Amino acid sequence: MNWLTKISLKNGTAVVILVLLILGYGMYSATQIKQQTFPDLELPAVFVQVTKPGASTEEMESDVTLPVENSLKGLQSYDSLTSTSTENAASVIIQFPFGSDMDKLSGEVEAAVGKTRLPEGASVTVQRLSINAQPIYQAALFSDKDDAQTLAERLENEVVPQIEKLAGVSSVNLKGTSSERLDIVVDKAKAAQQGITLGAIRSALQSLDYALPLGSVSADETTIPIRLSGKISTLEQIELLKVGTGAPAEGAAGGILLADVAEIKPMQVQEERTRFNGEPSYLLEVVKTQDANTADVSDEVKSLLAGYEEKGELSIHVVSDQGEEIKESVSGLVREGLYGALFCVLIIFAFLRNVRATLISIVSLPISIFATIALMNEMGYTLNIMTLGGIAVSVGRIVDDSIVVIENIYRWRQEKGEELRGKELAYRATREVIGAVASSTVAMVVVFAPLAFVSGVIGEFFRPFSLAVVISILTSLFVATMLIPIMGGKFFNRVKPHKEGGRLANGFERTIRGALKRKGAVLGLAVLLLVGSLGLIPLLGVSFLPAESSPSASVEITLPAKSSLDQTDQVGSKVESYLKELPGAESYQISIGSGSGRRMFGGSASAYKAAATVQFAQGTDMDATIDRMNGELPALAAAEVPGTTIAVKAAEQAGAPSGNTVDVSIYSDNTEQLAAAAKQVEDLMRQNADLKDVANNMNEVAPKWVVTLNQQGIDLNVNPAMIMQLVGEQLRPMDVGAYKIDNENRAVTLSYKQQITSRAELESVPILTSGGVKQLGDIADVTEQNAWIQVNHDDGKMYAQVSGTVKDENAVQAVTRQVESDVRSLSLPGGVELEFGGGLRMISDGFTSIGIAMAAAVGLVFLVMSATFGGLITPLIILCSLVFIPVGSLSALLITGQSLSMSAMIGMLMLVGIVVTNAVVLLDRVEHNRKAGIPIREAIVEASKTRLRPILMTAFATMLALLPLALSGSTTSLISGGLAITVIGGLFTSTLLTLIVIPVIYELAWRKRKVHEIENF
Repeated sequence: MNWLTKISLKNGTAVVILVLLILGYGMYSATQIKQQTFPDLELPAVFVQVTKPGASTEEMESDVTLPVENSLKGLQSYDSLTSTSTENAASVIIQFPFGSDMDKLSGEVEAAVGKTRLPEGASVTVQRLSINAQPIYQAALFSDKDDAQTLAERLENEVVPQIEKLAGVSSVNLKGTSSERLDIVVDKAKAAQQGITLGAIRSALQSLDYALPLGSVSADETTIPIRLSGKISTLEQIELLKVGTGAPAEGAAGGILLADVAEIKPMQVQEERTRFNGEPSYLLEVVKTQDANTADVSDEVKSLLAGYEEKGELSIHVVSDQGEEIKESVSGLVREGLYGALFCVLIIFAFLRNVRATLISIVSLPISIFATIALMNEMGYTLNIMTLGGIAVSVGRIVDDSIVVIENIYRWRQEKGEELRGKELAYRATREVIGAVASSTVAMVVVFAPLAFVSGVIGEFFRPFSLAVVISILTSLFVATMLIPIMGGKFFNRVKPHKEGGRLANGFERTIRGALKRKGAVLGLAVLLLVGSLGLIPLLGVSFLPAESSPSASVEITLPAKSSLDQTDQVGSKVESYLKELPGAESYQISIGSGSGRRMFGGSASAYKAAATVQFAQGTDMDATIDRMNGELPALAAAEVPGTTIAVKAAEQAGAPSGNTVDVSIYSDNTEQLAAAAKQVEDLMRQNADLKDVANNMNEVAPKWVVTLNQQGIDLNVNPAMIMQLVGEQLRPMDVGAYKIDNENRAVTLSYKQQITSRAELESVPILTSGGVKQLGDIADVTEQNAWIQVNHDDGKMYAQVSGTVKDENAVQAVTRQVESDVRSLSLPGGVELEFGGGLRMISDGFTSIGIAMAAAVGLVFLVMSATFGGLITPLIILCSLVFIPVGSLSALLITGQSLSMSAMIGMLMLVGIVVTNAVVLLDRVEHNRKAGIPIREAIVEASKTRLRPILMTAFATMLALLPLALSGSTTSLISGGLAITVIGGLFTSTLLTLIVIPVIYELAWRKRKVHEIENF
């Protein structure tokens, strides 16, 4: 790259203008780039949900789930196909490999589902999954002025529509509101007297709403279509509907009116109730579009709501705000980056003791950072924890190239005095080191190339991270090649002459000469350190990613199936009273009639479930608090409604999974055997002291009555469809449809006033047969069985999953193996198959991918070194420096109490590129000396003395730049202290060992070779 330096020195003004343009555009891009918590990660999965009001779990499984699954199995190359069937709803998730063409595949899924024959009244939604599809803003809304109904109307008719119009808003969900419904409650005795059924009433109602084409007429050369239409528009119209031909009511023209046999009641129905800190509230959730700026959308929503708050029309309590979280993450990483830059400045000044040299060496920081932001913005990437993390961990490495170049220019100026100065000195000094600088930078860049082949979520997350590192480092190379020589030639006019040696250099000369005389001892000690460090791995423990700590907990409340919303509310109130008195609790929010705090995909509400989220003060001992809640809350809830279960666990964090779970999947075609096996595994895992939050997704049952035709019914040729109609309409409300009645949109439902509440009433239902009217109990047997609330499939096969969270995230491997051993020792029902997953599988897959990436990185670095130095021996000697990475990395992790995680492995991958820099800078000088005819030992000693300062400067600059990240507790699990600690420890020991061991290995390899053999190798 000497030609680039020469051109730059000849055109210094143009280079400075180019740099200013880059800085200006970078600053502008910094104000325009979108901010998010995580990268735009669209999961390669499609979610299909089918709802059918009134359908049982078994009906959803047989009539909906299985047909949809069979249709989707025709698609090729999917990774997994899972489903969940519950009352009223079924959901199917089909997942494809990362990198798939999801536009094409989602269209194929929609087409397959569209061709599936589904029951009448079933509603289907198909959507793709995205990590950013969660609400970015949640707030509890109150009003001191208005009552609940007035506030709800204001929110639904005014506030929500305004938020929906904001740029970047995808959808707005308002929880806790009421819906308008028209209940038609039929007197069973009166209707039976007139021979009127619910089916007949529904048909009569639906016949009022029609639109039929009659044809068209031509008038004045214009064709006019004619349609016959009618619609339900008033309550009176429904009341006066004729439903029978018996004796008319008083005032009726003839026939039976609906009002004669039914009570018609407009109602407001609240399927879900929400409260914040015990006060009734409405929960507002805002979801942004995929390409919107999270922080901007959040600010716009808050600004709009603030207007209502200032007028006193709303009181707002923020439950979660990703916009603020992003700002905190960004400011935290920026702060750590700035501290890192400050440490870089201090270490450079400590070595050079020259203000101008220090300032010149760090000029690459703002240029590289702003150039990276500009390019990332142009490429469509966002500013998130991964891109910012890539820049933050690169701060030390960004200045390395500039340090080597400016240190050499500075040294030349000290040594040459007035002999050589200005551009000529800058050019010659830069030319001496630019080969080493360029090759070490390219080596760092190629290290990140294999990350493109790391599969799964981790690969998708770290791709923008690696891109940010590569762009910033490549930019720093161009700065070191083009701008630094210009500034070095311009500003180093008055530098005091430098005498040979120095305390540090002379002391190191004695050390290196001693090491070269005692090669066996040096190599033996190095091998001993390496073997000892590898022995630390069992002491470290292995984890996938460090778990993100958050002072919040979630409480899942489950009452016995078929419990009413009022009963659930009653238990919820008791839980709220408990939470209010809990030490450290700052706020709590509860949703009554919701299976989880966030029904992401719009599933139907469950009246017998509730979910609460509790926010605690910073510093609260969450493990002890959650243990206390799990110990006290279940008894409190069960005392209110027997059979109620409570599950308390740490609130889930968004982003990549922490991998600290143990999952046992159990497969069987027999429901009873599957449930029994799942219960055995659940009991076993609950006894394991190393696990918490043990859950079984097949442990909820509800009683069901099974009707089977007996011999008499068969002999009378009773039609099962007729039984289904006559009995079904007496068991559950019948949906008529949605109509605009008296200017209100209302859902119309039909039901009997006298619902069947006992088995005896069911058996007494009259059924018309060929032998006359018979009771259901005469022609059919009614038995009671248990039915599962939820049925799960994996690739069409029924399964149950028992999962638990490992308390010590560093012991996932050991705990999983213990659980697997214990489960396999159980006497499970025959025909049951087991599969173990969770954190251990994620660790295995992730570490395998990173291991392959590291091997590929070493190969690519070797390729770059071979191109730089020629031959095989010197590149192999340089690769020997990589052997010392585990010595410091593993020791640092052990000392700081960190586990060997994916973030630590990414740190080691980075070290492959960073560590060779020291060996390259050192051996480049040795090779130069050898070719100049200097004896090998003297060539090594001179190079070691000359390159000691730049090697120590670059190493300490990189380590100190990462120190704030290592010490900070504000970063995420992906860009965690583990990564920084790994790099600091590995670089520290590798630098020291490189300075001592690499010269020893080099002399062993080259001492019997002559100069011409090196030159002509």
